[in-house]
Order: sequence, then C-alpha cells, then structure tokens
Amino acid sequence: MPNSTHRHRIRLSSGKRRGAPLLIWITAAGIGLAAVLLGLSSAWSFRLFESLCERWWWWPFLALPAGGLAITWAMRRVGPGTEGSGIQQAVAALRVADSPERAGVLLSLRLAAAKFLAIIAGLGSGFVLGLEGPTVQVGASMLYAARRFEPRDNAVTRRQLILAGGSAGIAAAFNAPLAGLMFAFEELAHSMEWRASGKLVLAVVFAGATTYCLRGDHVFFGSIASGPQPLFLLALIAVMAVCGGLIGGAFSWLAIRSYKWLPKPILRLQQRRPYVFVLLCALTVAVAGLGAPIFGSGSELTFELLHSQKQVSWLYAPLKFVGFLATSLSGLPGGIFTPSLSVGAGMGTWFAALADPAWRPEILAVGMTAVLAGVTRAPLTSAFIMIEMTAGRTISLELLLAAMLAAHVARLFHVRFYHQLADRVLRALERREPGSAEKNDQIEAV
Repeated sequence: MPNSTHRHRIRLSSGKRRGAPLLIWITAAGIGLAAVLLGLSSAWSFRLFESLCERWWWWPFLALPAGGLAITWAMRRVGPGTEGSGIQQAVAALRVADSPERAGVLLSLRLAAAKFLAIIAGLGSGFVLGLEGPTVQVGASMLYAARRFEPRDNAVTRRQLILAGGSAGIAAAFNAPLAGLMFAFEELAHSMEWRASGKLVLAVVFAGATTYCLRGDHVFFGSIASGPQPLFLLALIAVMAVCGGLIGGAFSWLAIRSYKWLPKPILRLQQRRPYVFVLLCALTVAVAGLGAPIFGSGSELTFELLHSQKQVSWLYAPLKFVGFLATSLSGLPGGIFTPSLSVGAGMGTWFAALADPAWRPEILAVGMTAVLAGVTRAPLTSAFIMIEMTAGRTISLELLLAAMLAAHVARLFHVRFYHQLADRVLRALERREPGSAEKNDQIEAV
C-alpha cells in the first residue's frame, strides 16, 4: 500500500509538471488580451471625457474631484497594493518572493481587477496617467497566481513568474517585446538570475503574439524615419538630452521627496485627510488644464505632434508636468511612461522650432526618450520603447545616445523612482504585520 500511494503521488507530480508550461503560457497570452482590453476601454473612457469637456468647459472641475474621491474610496476598500503605478508593487514582490503570503498581498487577481477598473475610471475622470504601470502589476499578478500549476512553488519560481508577467505587461501595453525584455532586466530585476530568461522570453512572446493577433502590426506612435544628420542636429540632440534628464530627474525628486518641498499644512492633509488631499490634487490638474490640453495620458496628442505640423503652446510641457506631478502625488493608480513621453514631446516642440520642419519627428522622439530616461533612469528600456513605438530603427543610435546622456544627468537628483517607492511599499507592509506597529510608528506611509 505505501508503494502504491508513493507511485500515485509520483504520477500526480509528473502530470502537474507536464501540464504546467501549457497553463503558464495560456496565462501569458491572457496578459496580452488583458492589455488590449484595458487599452480599448481606457481609450473609450477618455474619449467620453473629452466629448463632455467640449460641451461643458467646466466639466474637469466636476469630473476630476468626483473621480478622484471615488477611486480613493474604492482603493481604500480593496486594500494595499492598488495605489500608484503598480511597478513598485512588482519590484517589492520580487524582494519578498521567499514569503508567498507577503508577495500575495501585493500581487493578486483581486488587485489586478481593481487596478484594471481604477485606471479606466482615472482616465475617464481626466487624470494624467498611463496604462503601462498597472499592466505590469496585472501581468505579474496573473502569472504569480499561475504558480499553483508549477510542480515546485519556491522563491526562484515565484521570482521568475513575477519577472515574466511584468515584462509581458510592458510588451503587451506598447506592442514592444524588446522593450519588455529590457525593462525586466534593467528596471525590475537588476541582478536577477538569468535562469528566468526562458520563462521571460516565452511570456513576452505569448503576450505579444496575442496583442498582434488582436491589433495587428500596431505601431503605438506611428512610424518615423530619418536620414543623415547635420552636425547642428546632433548638437541639438545633446542639449535636449541634458534638458530631458533634468526635467525627468526633477519629476522623480519632486514625487519621491514631496516631504521636502510641500508646505507642512499640505503634508498634514496628505497624512490625516487623504480625501481632502486628493481633492486638492484633482483641482490642481483641472486648473492646469485651463492653459493646455493636458488631460489623460497624452498619447493621442503626441501622435498628432509626431505626424503633423500641429502646434501646442509652449506652456503645454510645464502644465503637463504639473498635472502629471499632481496625479502622481494623489496616489491614484496609473503609469508614468506615457505621460513622461508626452512631457518630452512638449519639450521637443521648443527645439523643433529651431530646426528644419523635416526633422521635427526625430527631435520630438529624442525629447520623449530623454524625459522618460530621466524619470526612470532606465536608458535601454527608454530607448527600446521609443524605437519600437515609432518603428524608428533609423534613429536608434540617436535615441540610445539621448537616453544614456539623460539618465546620467538624472543621477544628479539621487533618486531611483520605482525602487524607492518599492522601499516604501515594503516598509508599509512590515508596519501592517502583527507586532510591528510600535516599531514602525515613525515610518512614512505609502
């Protein structure tokens, strides 16, 4: 009898081992489907917001506060892990993967569903946010939940699945598989074991294939191309890279070090009256929107700037920056990639006025790459995202140069955006554990 029981367990383990890869890759394909649905739903939600703004100029002053309060209320009901981009939760989960209970607080299907709905509501309310951060958390949550199909549920397997799910989320959000891989190893993992590379590549492939089947050969910002650059343009690219690094680094510093520059009464509101603070952030976005079309991620306007001679006020970039920062400080779910690219496109219009109109798309693409690299300090991810989002292989060297220079300049601010946010997430997680309230009494809340 013992021998029979032992053989039965071996057969079950063997069957689980054979079925695990198929179920994992089906889940990875589901990440692509989720990214497409999120993109379409969010675009519809924001178009509705825009149509109402065209009818009533005052609509943002109603939609933003109401939406912000409603989303904050829902987030507090769902619990920790819903706030912010979602990438910091994935980074934090990687660090505590040896404890599935702690990682599960940050990555779960419940959180993924809440994030999905919150981002649609946020864009429908007019907040300045992107899709990619929540898509990372949704992807990581889906593959983390699929670990039950793995024959060995250990820390290494859990890290591999989180890493693969997060990178698949980026790849599916932008239809940019190479950027997804770069993001995984440059921003999420750092020194993550390369044994994860097989799962990582296959997850990106399955998520990307699903996106391709549903949306075709979709280039997010449309194709741009370039020829040989004059020396003047190369010098302009270098200046833009420095400016983009300063703008992106400043955003990261202001968002992470808000306790150093916000007035003390505002900080007390943030800590003691979170609904009032969110209301102030929402009104700040609404007021900034009076001067320029800053609402939403900005992807549609950025597309027009890249492919036409459409002009925006020189105030567009600073006002978008203000709305972007206010949204980030509010803690509402939303990514920072697309808004950073939009700020960079606005900055690019300043420099495009100095050059031949034929160089406008390349100049704007350089500005977008530089600001994103300045915010994230992930130059390879920033460059590869723009190369794939614009099919800009002919300008890849310029984008790589701009990203590397901007990321280097951003080091002056001594901020690593996602990793310092992940530190906060983990400290808050420790504070909520039994017996840790007194020890963490002075720790800053997320």
